[in-house]
Amino acid sequence: MINTSIAQPKIELYKLLRALSLAMDYNRNGLMRHHQRVALICSYIAKEMQLESAKLPQLLCSAVIHDAGTSTFHEKADLEQFEVNNPWRHCQKGYQLLSNMPVLLPLAEIILHHHDRWDGQNPSGLSGSAIPLLSRIIFLADRVDVLAGRPGNILDCRPEIVRQINARSGTMFDPELINVFNKVADKESLWLDLTSQFIDINLDRRLHTCPVITGQSEIIGISQIFAEIIDGKSPFTHRHSRLVAEVAAFLAGQAGFTNTQQKNIYVAGLLHDLGKLSIPEEILEKPAGLSRQEFNIIKQHTYITYQILSMINGFEEINQWAAYHHEKLNGEGYPFHLTGADMPTGSRIMAVADIFSALVEDRPYRKGLPRHRVEEIMIRMAETRSIDREILQILMDNYKEAENIKEALAVG
Repeated sequence: MINTSIAQPKIELYKLLRALSLAMDYNRNGLMRHHQRVALICSYIAKEMQLESAKLPQLLCSAVIHDAGTSTFHEKADLEQFEVNNPWRHCQKGYQLLSNMPVLLPLAEIILHHHDRWDGQNPSGLSGSAIPLLSRIIFLADRVDVLAGRPGNILDCRPEIVRQINARSGTMFDPELINVFNKVADKESLWLDLTSQFIDINLDRRLHTCPVITGQSEIIGISQIFAEIIDGKSPFTHRHSRLVAEVAAFLAGQAGFTNTQQKNIYVAGLLHDLGKLSIPEEILEKPAGLSRQEFNIIKQHTYITYQILSMINGFEEINQWAAYHHEKLNGEGYPFHLTGADMPTGSRIMAVADIFSALVEDRPYRKGLPRHRVEEIMIRMAETRSIDREILQILMDNYKEAENIKEALAVG
């Protein structure tokens, strides 16, 4: 396994989480920006109630990943109902994902309780002011956004949204927070910001100061969490991102990459399928070949990965290595149709690691393939200049080590 002890560039935690969480905001209707919208509502509430500045980074970072416990469109559809039968399952899963990282542990506690009701009908046993304040704010903002996402002009919908929220004061929601919400709800700017094409700009303007920063070990840890979210999309990919990351880092070491470069390609491997959170599960799990229309939907995932990772300053190299993993040296890959001259060595390594991993893993339509079949397929791909022959040779020379990585992940 990769050693994560050496530090690397510093990136603002909020900006990193906000970019990556954009991938979680896809549902069957496309990009909904739910996490950004909840963060925006939280910022309005926090400003109105004069929340102490030291708590603002925790509130905003928690808001932009509050649904980390969901991966599938089905899970997201359940949460789009205003009153959810069992909202705490994804809260507990989100808590488990985040609680092993010291930098995210304060967020984990907030996320654990972000659906706790004021009246105490909660698995946690908490009620009223015993529920963490930041959890109460996110719960209110989250449910406001669910109501605000319904069809119609947002200003026309405002009175009904306010009515429904106020009707649950003292049962679902903190009455004092409802009073704060009523003040900000009077501002047309809140509702227009929520539905604006300029939401990114509005967030940057309002949330420009979140001083918490991350080093390389935190970046790797956060990437591992998102890899779990990505791989939770389907039981057939439940460790795919981790396998690609480990194999890519191993091949990079054999190819002479520095220790820092190996860490970067490990992160790239963890995040290479970030865009798959936008793909319906029935396509990912289809037990037969894809139609042309379905394959066209699949093709968007690398483009989305590229666009999201491009939002993170300092991720330029990681982005190329991650997002180009379906490009081919002969120019017949997707989505950019790069040729060999445009493909960095890290991207070539990622392509080989991804193909190897896909071939040896079980899929809906077949079991994982034995070595001779993997070699046969990949050698043919090298002959047509789909993948790099030299990188493939490194894999073939170290095939047993790559297999051992897969087996170690299987038992882990």
